Order: sequence, then structure tokens, then C-alpha cells
Amino acid sequence: MRLLNQYLTKSQQQTAFRLPLVAFTIAALSACSSSNLTSASTNELNKTAQCIGEIEQHNGLVLLPNAQVPSGVIQPADKGGLCKGQVFVASKDITIWRAWNSEYSGSKLGKWWTFDKPLGSISQYRRENVICPSYSPLDMLVSCTLKAGSQVVIGPGQSAKCSDYFTYPASKMNQLYLADAKSAVINCQTYDGRFSWQTQPQISVQDTNSL
Repeated sequence: MRLLNQYLTKSQQQTAFRLPLVAFTIAALSACSSSNLTSASTNELNKTAQCIGEIEQHNGLVLLPNAQVPSGVIQPADKGGLCKGQVFVASKDITIWRAWNSEYSGSKLGKWWTFDKPLGSISQYRRENVICPSYSPLDMLVSCTLKAGSQVVIGPGQSAKCSDYFTYPASKMNQLYLADAKSAVINCQTYDGRFSWQTQPQISVQDTNSL
């Protein structure tokens, strides 16, 4: 009987030791899971926080709230693409524009387009549409008609790290993403890029002695 009591006592001690250990293991696993969820949530918030523009409602486009944005279109900071975006369908024919690379024929009907004809300086156009020099020299231009019924993704541009020396920040300018431009556009007109230099305005500085 004394041996049995001793055995039970040892068994109870082992059980008492295991219970805190099991509880600690469960708590650790829960903390790890919670940490992963928190990390994922934080990453998503950080990605969203980089966006400075809004998804705009454009004339002739109707929002498809349940449509899925294709993978790779929305990118994290410094990766280019869109900062955020939604899928729309064209309710009528719309003229869209694309600056492209003459050294690569496949660039003409690529995936990224704008609503407005590019005007002003090329450097400003690059910043507004987050186009690194390595992406394209932008020496050609094409305007096409986006066919009614075509689906597009619309949203502001994400920041892009072009090199170790400079990064384009996120842009508020909305861009269009076409998964298959060849089947979505018609009536294309191509324009050849030309040198067009304008003198910068002179800034006069008043002599401090006359103040």
C-alpha cells in the first residue's frame, strides 16, 4: 500500500509538471499565430499607407465591385505597378494613350495606359506615371480606342525604386492596366517622338543691397 501511495504521488507530480508545460506550449503557439496575423495586418497597412492618390471614377467606366484585380498589378512600396486599384468595365468607347519603346515592337500595345495625351516635360510624365528610365525611353506614342465592354484596372501608381540613386514616389495620377490590349483596343494612331526643347524661364534675383 505504501509503494502504491508513493507511485501515485510521483504520478501526480509528473502530471502537475506536464500541465504548466502544455499550457505554456499552447500559449506560445497562440502568441506566434497572433504575431503572424499582426505582422500581416501591419504589412497591409504599411502598403496602403504608401498610397497618396484615390481611385477615380472616370466618364465611360463602370465599377465592378466583385471583380478580382489580377495578381501582380498592385505592388508593395518601391516595386512600381499600382498602389491600389479596382476593376472597371467600359460602358462606351474611350480614347486612351500610351508612351512606348520603339526598340521593342511588343511595347506598343503593352499593359499600362493613361486617360490623357502626354503633355509637358518627359521627366514630369515619368514622375506622374512612375516610369523608370530603365522601363522605357518613351520615344513613341500611340492613341487607341478602348472598346466598350473591355475590363480595365484603375488606380494610382505605386512608388518605384529605379536605382540606388533615386526612387519615384507614389503618385496620385490614375493609370489604366489592360491585361490584353491587343483584344481590347482598336483604331490605333502612332506618333513618333521628336526633340522639342524649350528655354527655362529666367528667375530674376533682386540685389539685397537695394532692400
